[in-house]
Amino acid sequence: MFKRPRLSAQTFPVNAGVAGFLLFYAVSCSGPQEPAEPTPDQSQAPAPEQPRDQAEEQAIPPGSLPAVWMTRTLDRPIRSIGITGGAGSSFAVAYETGGLQLFNFDAERLTSISDHDVKALAEGRYVMISGTPVTLYPGIGSEGDMKVWIYGGGLSEAIEYDLKGGDGASLAGMCTTRPETGSDALIRIAYWTEASSTMLEVGDLVERNEELEWVKTSELSADQAITACTFTDGEPETFTSPVAGAAGLKRFNERTLVTLGEDGAIDVRDSEGETERYDILDGITVVVPDQPKAIAATGDARGGGYPGGLIVLGGDIEPGDHRVVMVDPSKITLTPLTAPVAGQ
Repeated sequence: MFKRPRLSAQTFPVNAGVAGFLLFYAVSCSGPQEPAEPTPDQSQAPAPEQPRDQAEEQAIPPGSLPAVWMTRTLDRPIRSIGITGGAGSSFAVAYETGGLQLFNFDAERLTSISDHDVKALAEGRYVMISGTPVTLYPGIGSEGDMKVWIYGGGLSEAIEYDLKGGDGASLAGMCTTRPETGSDALIRIAYWTEASSTMLEVGDLVERNEELEWVKTSELSADQAITACTFTDGEPETFTSPVAGAAGLKRFNERTLVTLGEDGAIDVRDSEGETERYDILDGITVVVPDQPKAIAATGDARGGGYPGGLIVLGGDIEPGDHRVVMVDPSKITLTPLTAPVAGQ
Protein backbone atom coordinates (compact mmCIF):
# COMPACT_ATOMS: atom_id res chain seq x y z
CA MET A 1 0.00 0.00 0.00
CA PHE A 2 1.36 3.41 -0.95
CA LYS A 3 1.51 6.13 1.67
CA ARG A 4 0.10 9.52 0.83
CA PRO A 5 2.99 11.81 -0.18
CA ARG A 6 3.92 14.41 2.37
CA LEU A 7 2.82 17.97 1.63
CA SER A 8 5.88 19.78 0.34
CA ALA A 9 6.93 22.06 -2.47
CA GLN A 10 6.20 19.29 -4.96
CA THR A 11 3.00 17.69 -3.61
CA PHE A 12 -0.53 18.91 -3.66
CA PRO A 13 -3.67 18.11 -1.62
CA VAL A 14 -5.68 16.11 -4.13
CA ASN A 15 -9.07 17.42 -3.02
CA ALA A 16 -8.18 21.09 -3.29
CA GLY A 17 -9.86 23.20 -5.94
CA VAL A 18 -8.42 24.14 -9.30
CA ALA A 19 -7.79 27.68 -8.08
CA GLY A 20 -5.68 26.25 -5.27
CA PHE A 21 -3.71 24.20 -7.76
CA LEU A 22 -3.01 27.23 -9.93
CA LEU A 23 -1.71 29.17 -6.92
CA PHE A 24 0.40 26.19 -5.88
CA TYR A 25 1.67 25.80 -9.45
CA ALA A 26 2.73 29.44 -9.65
CA VAL A 27 4.63 29.19 -6.34
CA SER A 28 6.25 25.87 -7.27
CA CYS A 29 7.50 27.26 -10.58
CA SER A 30 9.13 30.31 -9.00
CA GLY A 31 12.53 28.62 -8.80
CA PRO A 32 14.58 25.89 -10.44
CA GLN A 33 12.75 22.56 -10.33
CA GLU A 34 14.87 20.25 -12.45
CA PRO A 35 14.93 16.58 -11.39
CA ALA A 36 17.97 15.67 -9.38
CA GLU A 37 20.79 13.98 -11.25
CA PRO A 38 21.07 10.24 -10.52
CA THR A 39 23.91 9.09 -8.31
CA PRO A 40 26.73 7.26 -10.10
CA ASP A 41 25.46 3.79 -9.16
CA GLN A 42 21.99 4.64 -10.53
CA SER A 43 23.05 6.26 -13.79
CA GLN A 44 22.64 4.47 -17.10
CA ALA A 45 24.35 5.11 -20.39
CA PRO A 46 22.07 6.73 -22.96
CA ALA A 47 20.70 4.62 -25.78
CA PRO A 48 23.47 4.70 -28.41
CA GLU A 49 21.17 4.90 -31.42
CA GLN A 50 22.50 6.48 -34.61
CA PRO A 51 20.90 9.70 -35.91
CA ARG A 52 17.43 9.08 -37.26
CA ASP A 53 18.25 10.18 -40.77
CA GLN A 54 20.69 7.27 -41.04
CA ALA A 55 18.14 4.80 -39.68
CA GLU A 56 15.49 6.06 -42.07
CA GLU A 57 17.79 5.50 -45.04
CA GLN A 58 17.62 1.78 -44.44
CA ALA A 59 15.07 -0.07 -46.55
CA ILE A 60 11.99 -0.97 -44.52
CA PRO A 61 10.46 -4.28 -45.62
CA PRO A 62 6.70 -4.47 -46.30
CA GLY A 63 4.61 -5.11 -43.21
CA SER A 64 7.11 -3.57 -40.83
CA LEU A 65 7.87 -0.32 -39.01
CA PRO A 66 11.23 0.84 -37.65
CA ALA A 67 12.07 1.36 -33.98
CA VAL A 68 14.34 4.42 -34.04
CA TRP A 69 14.96 5.48 -30.43
CA MET A 70 14.51 4.34 -26.85
CA THR A 71 14.86 5.51 -23.28
CA ARG A 72 17.69 4.67 -20.96
CA THR A 73 17.04 1.67 -18.75
CA LEU A 74 14.12 2.63 -16.52
CA ASP A 75 14.14 2.14 -12.78
CA ARG A 76 11.06 -0.09 -12.61
CA PRO A 77 8.91 -2.39 -14.79
CA ILE A 78 6.35 -0.58 -16.96
CA ARG A 79 2.63 -0.90 -16.27
CA SER A 80 1.01 1.68 -18.56
CA ILE A 81 1.87 4.57 -20.90
CA GLY A 82 -0.05 7.75 -21.72
CA ILE A 83 0.92 10.21 -24.45
CA THR A 84 0.15 13.83 -25.30
CA GLY A 85 0.69 15.31 -28.75
CA GLY A 86 0.61 18.90 -29.93
CA ALA A 87 2.00 21.66 -27.77
CA GLY A 88 2.29 19.36 -24.75
CA SER A 89 4.18 16.62 -26.59
CA SER A 90 5.39 14.17 -23.95
CA PHE A 91 4.61 10.71 -22.63
CA ALA A 92 3.98 9.47 -19.10
CA VAL A 93 5.04 6.09 -17.74
CA ALA A 94 3.25 4.37 -14.86
CA TYR A 95 5.43 1.77 -13.14
CA GLU A 96 4.42 -1.67 -11.85
CA THR A 97 5.76 -1.03 -8.37
CA GLY A 98 4.28 2.45 -8.21
CA GLY A 99 5.26 5.85 -9.48
CA LEU A 100 4.66 8.11 -12.48
CA GLN A 101 7.31 9.79 -14.64
CA LEU A 102 7.18 12.07 -17.71
CA PHE A 103 9.50 12.08 -20.73
CA ASN A 104 9.85 14.20 -23.84
CA PHE A 105 9.97 12.75 -27.37
CA ASP A 106 13.76 12.64 -27.25
CA ALA A 107 13.29 10.03 -24.48
CA GLU A 108 14.68 12.46 -21.88
CA ARG A 109 13.20 12.50 -18.38
CA LEU A 110 11.15 15.61 -17.67
CA THR A 111 10.32 14.71 -14.07
CA SER A 112 11.37 12.57 -11.18
CA ILE A 113 9.24 9.53 -10.30
CA SER A 114 6.23 10.73 -8.33
CA ASP A 115 4.91 8.90 -5.28
CA HIS A 116 1.63 7.77 -6.88
CA ASP A 117 0.39 4.24 -7.51
CA VAL A 118 -1.14 4.31 -11.01
CA LYS A 119 -3.22 1.48 -12.47
CA ALA A 120 -3.62 2.85 -16.00
CA LEU A 121 -3.01 5.97 -18.08
CA ALA A 122 -4.86 7.33 -21.10
CA GLU A 123 -4.03 9.87 -23.80
CA GLY A 124 -3.39 13.30 -22.34
CA ARG A 125 -3.99 16.82 -23.58
CA TYR A 126 -2.37 20.24 -23.30
CA VAL A 127 -5.03 22.64 -21.99
CA MET A 128 -5.55 26.04 -20.43
CA ILE A 129 -7.13 26.07 -16.97
CA SER A 130 -8.07 29.57 -15.87
CA GLY A 131 -5.44 30.93 -18.24
CA THR A 132 -2.70 28.59 -17.02
CA PRO A 133 -1.17 26.11 -19.52
CA VAL A 134 -0.82 22.56 -18.19
CA THR A 135 -0.74 19.01 -19.52
CA LEU A 136 -3.44 16.69 -18.20
CA TYR A 137 -2.98 12.92 -18.07
CA PRO A 138 -6.25 11.17 -17.13
CA GLY A 139 -5.91 7.74 -15.59
CA ILE A 140 -6.93 5.27 -12.91
CA GLY A 141 -5.52 5.07 -9.40
CA SER A 142 -4.58 1.84 -7.64
CA GLU A 143 -8.00 1.68 -5.96
CA GLY A 144 -9.81 1.97 -9.30
CA ASP A 145 -10.68 5.64 -8.80
CA MET A 146 -10.72 8.22 -11.60
CA LYS A 147 -7.82 10.66 -11.43
CA VAL A 148 -5.88 13.13 -13.53
CA TRP A 149 -2.18 13.90 -13.29
CA ILE A 150 -1.27 17.52 -13.95
CA TYR A 151 2.09 18.68 -15.22
CA GLY A 152 3.48 22.13 -15.98
CA GLY A 153 6.99 23.12 -16.93
CA GLY A 154 9.05 23.75 -13.82
CA LEU A 155 7.46 21.07 -11.63
CA SER A 156 9.74 18.19 -10.77
CA GLU A 157 6.80 15.77 -10.48
CA ALA A 158 3.32 15.44 -11.93
CA ILE A 159 0.58 16.31 -9.43
CA GLU A 160 -2.27 13.91 -8.71
CA TYR A 161 -5.83 15.25 -8.66
CA ASP A 162 -8.97 13.29 -7.68
CA LEU A 163 -11.79 13.78 -10.19
CA LYS A 164 -15.39 14.15 -9.18
CA GLY A 165 -18.01 12.21 -11.10
CA GLY A 166 -18.55 8.57 -11.95
CA ASP A 167 -20.58 6.12 -9.91
CA GLY A 168 -17.88 5.13 -7.44
CA ALA A 169 -17.30 1.70 -9.01
CA SER A 170 -13.75 0.43 -9.51
CA LEU A 171 -12.55 1.41 -12.99
CA ALA A 172 -10.91 -1.27 -15.13
CA GLY A 173 -9.81 0.74 -18.18
CA MET A 174 -10.02 4.13 -19.86
CA CYS A 175 -9.55 6.01 -23.13
CA THR A 176 -9.74 9.70 -24.02
CA THR A 177 -9.97 12.13 -26.93
CA ARG A 178 -10.28 15.82 -27.69
CA PRO A 179 -13.60 17.47 -26.77
CA GLU A 180 -16.24 17.93 -29.43
CA THR A 181 -16.16 21.15 -31.44
CA GLY A 182 -17.80 23.98 -29.54
CA SER A 183 -17.67 22.14 -26.21
CA ASP A 184 -16.22 23.82 -23.13
CA ALA A 185 -14.90 20.45 -21.90
CA LEU A 186 -11.18 19.95 -21.36
CA ILE A 187 -11.11 16.36 -22.64
CA ARG A 188 -13.51 13.47 -23.25
CA ILE A 189 -13.07 10.40 -21.05
CA ALA A 190 -14.61 6.94 -21.49
CA TYR A 191 -14.18 4.06 -19.06
CA TRP A 192 -15.47 0.65 -18.11
CA THR A 193 -15.56 -0.88 -14.65
CA GLU A 194 -14.68 -4.18 -13.02
CA ALA A 195 -18.35 -4.76 -12.16
CA SER A 196 -19.72 -3.75 -15.58
CA SER A 197 -17.11 -4.87 -18.08
CA THR A 198 -19.42 -4.73 -21.13
CA MET A 199 -20.56 -1.11 -20.66
CA LEU A 200 -18.48 1.88 -21.71
CA GLU A 201 -19.37 5.08 -19.87
CA VAL A 202 -18.61 8.22 -21.90
CA GLY A 203 -18.38 11.76 -20.58
CA ASP A 204 -16.59 15.11 -20.46
CA LEU A 205 -14.00 16.46 -18.06
CA VAL A 206 -15.09 19.99 -17.19
CA GLU A 207 -14.05 22.73 -14.82
CA ARG A 208 -17.00 23.47 -12.53
CA ASN A 209 -17.11 25.46 -9.27
CA GLU A 210 -13.31 25.50 -9.09
CA GLU A 211 -13.17 21.72 -9.37
CA LEU A 212 -12.43 19.27 -12.18
CA GLU A 213 -15.39 16.98 -12.71
CA TRP A 214 -16.32 14.15 -15.09
CA VAL A 215 -19.87 14.48 -16.45
CA LYS A 216 -21.51 11.55 -18.23
CA THR A 217 -22.87 12.19 -21.73
CA SER A 218 -23.57 8.71 -23.16
CA GLU A 219 -22.81 5.02 -22.91
CA LEU A 220 -21.93 2.18 -25.28
CA SER A 221 -22.70 -1.49 -24.77
CA ALA A 222 -20.39 -4.31 -25.91
CA ASP A 223 -21.19 -7.99 -26.46
CA GLN A 224 -18.16 -9.20 -24.52
CA ALA A 225 -15.92 -7.93 -21.73
CA ILE A 226 -14.08 -4.79 -22.86
CA THR A 227 -10.28 -4.98 -22.81
CA ALA A 228 -9.45 -1.69 -24.57
CA CYS A 229 -11.13 1.34 -26.09
CA THR A 230 -10.39 4.36 -28.25
CA PHE A 231 -12.22 7.09 -30.13
CA THR A 232 -12.59 6.89 -33.92
CA ASP A 233 -13.79 10.04 -35.68
CA GLY A 234 -15.02 11.28 -32.31
CA GLU A 235 -17.03 8.13 -31.57
CA PRO A 236 -16.03 5.60 -28.87
CA GLU A 237 -14.94 2.15 -30.04
CA THR A 238 -14.43 -0.89 -27.82
CA PHE A 239 -12.20 -3.94 -28.18
CA THR A 240 -12.25 -7.36 -26.59
CA SER A 241 -9.73 -10.15 -26.05
CA PRO A 242 -7.16 -10.77 -27.53
CA VAL A 243 -6.66 -6.96 -27.88
CA ALA A 244 -4.83 -5.60 -24.83
CA GLY A 245 -4.38 -1.97 -25.90
CA ALA A 246 -5.42 0.47 -28.63
CA ALA A 247 -4.08 3.83 -29.78
CA GLY A 248 -4.92 6.24 -32.58
CA LEU A 249 -2.65 8.07 -35.03
CA LYS A 250 -4.80 10.94 -36.25
CA ARG A 251 -3.17 13.22 -38.82
CA PHE A 252 -5.38 15.84 -40.43
CA ASN A 253 -8.51 13.94 -41.53
CA GLU A 254 -6.85 10.51 -41.64
CA ARG A 255 -6.91 8.20 -38.64
CA THR A 256 -4.82 5.05 -38.27
CA LEU A 257 -5.58 2.62 -35.45
CA VAL A 258 -2.82 0.61 -33.79
CA THR A 259 -3.66 -2.27 -31.46
CA LEU A 260 -1.50 -4.33 -29.13
CA GLY A 261 -2.43 -7.98 -28.71
CA GLU A 262 -2.13 -9.97 -25.52
CA ASP A 263 0.71 -11.84 -27.22
CA GLY A 264 2.54 -8.60 -28.07
CA ALA A 265 1.46 -8.53 -31.74
CA ILE A 266 0.95 -5.13 -33.42
CA ASP A 267 -1.95 -4.68 -35.86
CA VAL A 268 -2.60 -1.53 -37.90
CA ARG A 269 -5.98 -0.53 -39.33
CA ASP A 270 -5.92 2.19 -41.98
CA SER A 271 -8.55 4.82 -42.75
CA GLU A 272 -10.15 2.44 -45.27
CA GLY A 273 -10.76 -0.15 -42.57
CA GLU A 274 -8.09 -2.58 -43.75
CA THR A 275 -6.09 -4.30 -40.99
CA GLU A 276 -2.55 -5.63 -41.34
CA ARG A 277 -0.12 -7.26 -38.91
CA TYR A 278 3.15 -5.29 -38.58
CA ASP A 279 6.55 -6.31 -37.32
CA ILE A 280 8.52 -3.71 -35.37
CA LEU A 281 12.14 -3.79 -36.50
CA ASP A 282 15.10 -3.25 -34.18
CA GLY A 283 17.12 -0.15 -34.96
CA ILE A 284 20.88 0.02 -35.30
CA THR A 285 21.21 -0.08 -31.52
CA VAL A 286 17.53 0.00 -30.51
CA VAL A 287 16.02 -3.27 -29.31
CA VAL A 288 12.25 -3.86 -29.37
CA PRO A 289 10.65 -5.75 -26.47
CA ASP A 290 9.68 -9.30 -27.49
CA GLN A 291 6.31 -8.81 -25.81
CA PRO A 292 5.40 -5.14 -25.20
CA LYS A 293 3.24 -4.48 -22.16
CA ALA A 294 1.93 -1.01 -23.05
CA ILE A 295 1.24 1.10 -26.14
CA ALA A 296 0.42 4.73 -26.87
CA ALA A 297 0.49 6.86 -30.02
CA THR A 298 -0.05 10.34 -31.40
CA GLY A 299 -0.26 11.70 -34.91
CA ASP A 300 0.99 15.15 -33.83
CA ALA A 301 4.46 14.68 -32.37
CA ARG A 302 6.19 18.02 -31.88
CA GLY A 303 9.79 17.39 -30.97
CA GLY A 304 12.03 14.40 -31.46
CA GLY A 305 11.80 14.42 -35.26
CA TYR A 306 8.62 12.43 -35.99
CA PRO A 307 6.80 14.09 -38.92
CA GLY A 308 4.45 11.12 -39.33
CA GLY A 309 3.55 10.83 -35.66
CA LEU A 310 4.90 8.50 -33.00
CA ILE A 311 4.14 5.08 -31.50
CA VAL A 312 5.66 4.22 -28.12
CA LEU A 313 5.92 0.68 -26.79
CA GLY A 314 6.88 -0.23 -23.23
CA GLY A 315 8.35 -3.49 -21.99
CA ASP A 316 11.54 -5.42 -21.26
CA ILE A 317 14.21 -5.83 -23.92
CA GLU A 318 15.83 -8.40 -21.64
CA PRO A 319 15.20 -9.47 -18.03
CA GLY A 320 15.47 -6.43 -15.79
CA ASP A 321 16.05 -3.98 -18.67
CA HIS A 322 12.85 -1.89 -18.83
CA ARG A 323 12.52 0.48 -21.79
CA VAL A 324 10.13 2.65 -23.76
CA VAL A 325 10.84 2.26 -27.49
CA MET A 326 9.92 4.91 -30.06
CA VAL A 327 8.52 3.68 -33.37
CA ASP A 328 8.31 5.81 -36.53
CA PRO A 329 4.95 5.22 -38.31
CA SER A 330 5.67 7.58 -41.23
CA LYS A 331 5.50 4.67 -43.65
CA ILE A 332 1.77 4.32 -42.97
CA THR A 333 0.83 7.89 -42.04
CA LEU A 334 2.63 9.98 -44.65
CA THR A 335 1.62 9.83 -48.30
CA PRO A 336 4.70 9.91 -50.57
CA LEU A 337 4.87 12.88 -52.92
CA THR A 338 5.17 11.96 -56.59
CA ALA A 339 6.68 14.22 -59.22
CA PRO A 340 4.66 14.77 -62.41
CA VAL A 341 5.91 12.98 -65.50
CA ALA A 342 7.51 15.31 -68.05
CA GLY A 343 5.19 16.18 -70.91
CA GLN A 344 1.99 15.35 -69.03
